[in-house]
Amino acid sequence: MRGSLGTASPPRQRVREAIMDLVLANGVEAITAGMVIERAGVDVAFFEREFGTLEDCYVKVYEENTEAFEQVVDAAFASRYSWRDGLRASAYAAARFIRDHPREVRFGVVQMFSAGERAQLSRERLLHRMVDLVDLGRQELDDPDSMSRGVAESAIGSIYTQLITDLQAGRGTGGAESFVPDLMYVAVRPYLGHEAAAEELTIPPPPERPEGGD
Repeated sequence: MRGSLGTASPPRQRVREAIMDLVLANGVEAITAGMVIERAGVDVAFFEREFGTLEDCYVKVYEENTEAFEQVVDAAFASRYSWRDGLRASAYAAARFIRDHPREVRFGVVQMFSAGERAQLSRERLLHRMVDLVDLGRQELDDPDSMSRGVAESAIGSIYTQLITDLQAGRGTGGAESFVPDLMYVAVRPYLGHEAAAEELTIPPPPERPEGGD
Protein backbone atom coordinates (compact mmCIF):
# COMPACT_ATOMS: atom_id res chain seq x y z
CA MET A 1 0.00 0.00 0.00
CA ARG A 2 1.78 3.12 -1.22
CA GLY A 3 0.84 6.79 -1.35
CA SER A 4 -2.04 8.42 0.50
CA LEU A 5 -4.32 6.36 2.68
CA GLY A 6 -8.05 6.06 2.50
CA THR A 7 -10.65 7.16 0.01
CA ALA A 8 -11.56 10.55 1.46
CA SER A 9 -13.32 13.19 -0.63
CA PRO A 10 -10.91 15.69 -2.25
CA PRO A 11 -11.58 18.47 0.31
CA ARG A 12 -11.23 16.09 3.22
CA GLN A 13 -8.07 14.61 1.75
CA ARG A 14 -6.65 18.11 1.35
CA VAL A 15 -7.20 18.72 5.05
CA ARG A 16 -5.47 15.42 5.85
CA GLU A 17 -2.51 16.37 3.72
CA ALA A 18 -2.41 19.91 5.09
CA ILE A 19 -2.32 18.98 8.77
CA MET A 20 0.34 16.33 8.19
CA ASP A 21 2.50 18.74 6.20
CA LEU A 22 2.14 21.53 8.77
CA VAL A 23 2.73 19.32 11.80
CA LEU A 24 5.84 17.76 10.28
CA ALA A 25 7.23 21.14 9.25
CA ASN A 26 6.40 23.10 12.40
CA GLY A 27 5.38 20.75 15.21
CA VAL A 28 1.94 20.25 16.71
CA GLU A 29 2.16 23.15 19.13
CA ALA A 30 3.09 25.71 16.46
CA ILE A 31 0.10 25.33 14.14
CA THR A 32 -3.49 26.58 14.25
CA ALA A 33 -6.75 25.49 12.70
CA GLY A 34 -6.58 28.57 10.52
CA MET A 35 -3.25 27.45 9.07
CA VAL A 36 -4.72 24.06 8.19
CA ILE A 37 -7.84 25.61 6.65
CA GLU A 38 -5.80 28.02 4.55
CA ARG A 39 -3.37 25.39 3.32
CA ALA A 40 -6.16 22.93 2.49
CA GLY A 41 -8.21 25.56 0.65
CA VAL A 42 -11.45 24.78 2.50
CA ASP A 43 -13.79 27.05 4.41
CA VAL A 44 -14.18 27.21 8.16
CA ALA A 45 -17.66 25.67 8.08
CA PHE A 46 -16.39 22.60 6.21
CA PHE A 47 -13.47 22.13 8.60
CA GLU A 48 -15.63 22.43 11.70
CA ARG A 49 -18.31 20.13 10.28
CA GLU A 50 -15.88 17.41 9.17
CA PHE A 51 -13.18 17.68 11.83
CA GLY A 52 -14.26 19.97 14.68
CA THR A 53 -11.30 21.53 16.49
CA LEU A 54 -7.61 21.33 15.60
CA GLU A 55 -7.14 18.61 18.21
CA ASP A 56 -10.12 16.71 16.77
CA CYS A 57 -8.52 16.96 13.33
CA TYR A 58 -5.17 15.64 14.52
CA VAL A 59 -6.75 12.70 16.33
CA LYS A 60 -9.06 11.83 13.43
CA VAL A 61 -6.22 11.83 10.90
CA TYR A 62 -4.02 9.82 13.25
CA GLU A 63 -6.79 7.27 13.82
CA GLU A 64 -7.50 6.97 10.08
CA ASN A 65 -3.81 6.23 9.52
CA THR A 66 -3.63 3.70 12.33
CA GLU A 67 -6.85 2.01 11.18
CA ALA A 68 -5.25 1.40 7.78
CA PHE A 69 -2.14 0.09 9.55
CA GLU A 70 -4.12 -2.27 11.77
CA GLN A 71 -6.11 -3.64 8.83
CA VAL A 72 -2.89 -4.57 7.03
CA VAL A 73 -1.33 -6.12 10.15
CA ASP A 74 -4.45 -8.04 11.20
CA ALA A 75 -4.99 -9.42 7.69
CA ALA A 76 -1.40 -10.66 7.58
CA PHE A 77 -1.71 -12.30 10.99
CA ALA A 78 -4.97 -14.01 10.04
CA SER A 79 -3.45 -15.35 6.81
CA ARG A 80 -1.32 -17.88 8.73
CA TYR A 81 -2.35 -20.88 10.79
CA SER A 82 0.17 -20.74 13.62
CA TRP A 83 0.88 -17.94 16.06
CA ARG A 84 4.55 -17.79 15.14
CA ASP A 85 3.94 -17.69 11.38
CA GLY A 86 1.15 -15.16 11.84
CA LEU A 87 3.32 -12.94 14.00
CA ARG A 88 6.11 -13.03 11.42
CA ALA A 89 3.69 -12.22 8.58
CA SER A 90 2.21 -9.34 10.54
CA ALA A 91 5.66 -8.04 11.49
CA TYR A 92 6.71 -7.86 7.85
CA ALA A 93 3.36 -6.32 6.91
CA ALA A 94 3.89 -3.67 9.59
CA ALA A 95 7.47 -3.02 8.47
CA ARG A 96 6.40 -2.62 4.85
CA PHE A 97 3.60 -0.27 5.82
CA ILE A 98 6.09 1.80 7.81
CA ARG A 99 8.49 1.78 4.86
CA ASP A 100 5.81 2.82 2.36
CA HIS A 101 4.17 5.52 4.50
CA PRO A 102 7.02 7.46 6.11
CA ARG A 103 5.08 10.71 6.38
CA GLU A 104 2.10 9.11 8.11
CA VAL A 105 4.45 7.28 10.46
CA ARG A 106 6.45 10.38 11.36
CA PHE A 107 3.20 12.31 11.86
CA GLY A 108 1.88 9.68 14.24
CA VAL A 109 5.06 8.82 16.11
CA VAL A 110 7.47 11.72 16.35
CA GLN A 111 4.84 14.42 16.94
CA MET A 112 2.49 12.31 19.04
CA PHE A 113 3.93 13.27 22.42
CA SER A 114 2.99 16.94 21.95
CA ALA A 115 -0.50 16.26 20.63
CA GLY A 116 -2.58 16.15 23.79
CA GLU A 117 -4.26 13.57 26.01
CA ARG A 118 -6.71 12.25 23.42
CA ALA A 119 -3.88 11.54 21.01
CA GLN A 120 -2.01 9.70 23.75
CA LEU A 121 -5.06 7.53 24.41
CA SER A 122 -5.26 6.66 20.70
CA ARG A 123 -1.56 5.78 20.72
CA GLU A 124 -2.01 3.56 23.76
CA ARG A 125 -4.92 1.76 22.10
CA LEU A 126 -2.78 0.95 19.06
CA LEU A 127 0.09 -0.30 21.20
CA HIS A 128 -2.28 -2.48 23.24
CA ARG A 129 -3.56 -4.01 20.00
CA MET A 130 0.00 -4.89 18.97
CA VAL A 131 0.67 -6.31 22.43
CA ASP A 132 -2.40 -8.53 21.99
CA LEU A 133 -0.81 -10.24 18.97
CA VAL A 134 2.44 -10.99 20.78
CA ASP A 135 0.63 -12.02 23.97
CA LEU A 136 -1.15 -14.78 22.05
CA GLY A 137 2.18 -16.57 22.35
CA ARG A 138 1.17 -17.54 25.88
CA GLN A 139 -1.29 -19.98 24.33
CA GLU A 140 1.76 -21.90 23.04
CA LEU A 141 2.73 -22.71 26.63
CA ASP A 142 1.53 -25.70 28.63
CA ASP A 143 0.49 -23.24 31.31
CA PRO A 144 -0.42 -19.87 29.75
CA ASP A 145 -0.84 -18.33 33.19
CA SER A 146 2.81 -19.03 34.01
CA MET A 147 3.81 -15.94 32.02
CA SER A 148 2.39 -12.44 32.31
CA ARG A 149 1.23 -10.02 29.63
CA GLY A 150 4.16 -7.88 30.67
CA VAL A 151 6.47 -10.01 28.50
CA ALA A 152 4.56 -8.96 25.38
CA GLU A 153 4.37 -5.36 26.58
CA SER A 154 8.15 -5.31 26.97
CA ALA A 155 8.67 -6.66 23.45
CA ILE A 156 6.36 -4.09 21.85
CA GLY A 157 7.86 -1.34 23.98
CA SER A 158 11.32 -2.20 22.65
CA ILE A 159 10.07 -2.14 19.06
CA TYR A 160 8.31 1.19 19.51
CA THR A 161 11.33 2.75 21.21
CA GLN A 162 13.57 1.64 18.34
CA LEU A 163 11.19 3.18 15.81
CA ILE A 164 11.14 6.50 17.67
CA THR A 165 14.93 6.49 17.98
CA ASP A 166 15.41 5.87 14.26
CA LEU A 167 12.94 8.56 13.25
CA GLN A 168 14.35 11.15 15.63
CA ALA A 169 17.85 10.37 14.38
CA GLY A 170 16.71 11.00 10.81
CA ARG A 171 17.26 7.42 9.69
CA GLY A 172 13.81 7.23 8.13
CA THR A 173 11.65 4.13 7.69
CA GLY A 174 13.20 2.52 4.61
CA GLY A 175 15.10 -0.10 6.60
CA ALA A 176 12.20 -1.24 8.78
CA GLU A 177 12.19 -4.76 7.33
CA SER A 178 15.78 -5.36 8.36
CA PHE A 179 14.78 -5.24 12.03
CA VAL A 180 12.10 -7.94 11.76
CA PRO A 181 14.30 -11.04 12.35
CA ASP A 182 15.81 -9.59 15.53
CA LEU A 183 12.41 -8.43 16.74
CA MET A 184 10.94 -11.86 16.03
CA TYR A 185 13.75 -13.42 18.04
CA VAL A 186 12.85 -11.20 21.00
CA ALA A 187 9.12 -11.92 20.64
CA VAL A 188 9.36 -15.69 20.11
CA ARG A 189 12.04 -16.65 22.63
CA PRO A 190 9.96 -16.32 25.84
CA TYR A 191 7.23 -18.61 24.48
CA LEU A 192 9.00 -21.11 22.22
CA GLY A 193 12.58 -21.05 23.47
CA HIS A 194 15.98 -20.13 22.09
CA GLU A 195 16.11 -22.70 19.28
CA ALA A 196 12.85 -21.56 17.68
CA ALA A 197 13.77 -17.92 18.22
CA ALA A 198 17.20 -18.43 16.61
CA GLU A 199 15.51 -19.87 13.51
CA GLU A 200 13.83 -16.50 13.04
CA LEU A 201 17.23 -14.97 12.33
CA THR A 202 17.56 -17.11 9.20
CA ILE A 203 14.01 -17.11 7.78
CA PRO A 204 13.80 -14.92 4.65
CA PRO A 205 11.09 -12.27 4.29
CA PRO A 206 7.85 -13.41 2.64
CA PRO A 207 7.31 -12.22 -0.94
CA GLU A 208 5.46 -8.98 -1.34
CA ARG A 209 2.04 -9.12 -2.92
CA PRO A 210 1.42 -6.77 -5.83
CA GLU A 211 -0.92 -3.86 -5.16
CA GLY A 212 -4.50 -5.02 -5.51
CA GLY A 213 -3.45 -8.65 -5.11
CA ASP A 214 -5.40 -11.12 -3.00
